[in-house]
Amino acid sequence: MRYKALAVTAVAVGTIALGAAPVSAGENWGPVSTNSTWKCNAYEKHSVSDNVSYKPCVVHNANGDAQTVLVVQNRASVAVAIGGWLHFEGAGSEYSVFCAASTLNPGYTRGCYGPSVHVGSAIAKGVVQLELNDVWNDYSQPVYN
Repeated sequence: MRYKALAVTAVAVGTIALGAAPVSAGENWGPVSTNSTWKCNAYEKHSVSDNVSYKPCVVHNANGDAQTVLVVQNRASVAVAIGGWLHFEGAGSEYSVFCAASTLNPGYTRGCYGPSVHVGSAIAKGVVQLELNDVWNDYSQPVYN
């Protein structure tokens, strides 16, 4: 019991001491429906397939909340295995999120949504990476709202 308490304390102290931005695992993919609150860069093709494209978006709502979204589009005739990573910075908040491994069927567009953070009217920045069939690609530039 004493070792368990010591281990929990060590993890808590290490987390506080390092001051690292939180990293979440297993964010889920969902449908994408953009509107005027979405600021997205253009699609880029993944190096594995000219038929799979992705882009970073920052969504900033009327309440001053913002989040990064990794949007992936599959124009191939076959399903593909995807995963991802996204990063958000804005108004002193910062996080990184890994997107759950998933299958993206032909003709579908899906987004991996990071947590919403209150930024008010501050600038928010989003950075994304896409894993396609076990190959990671960085998007060429961040998106700003």
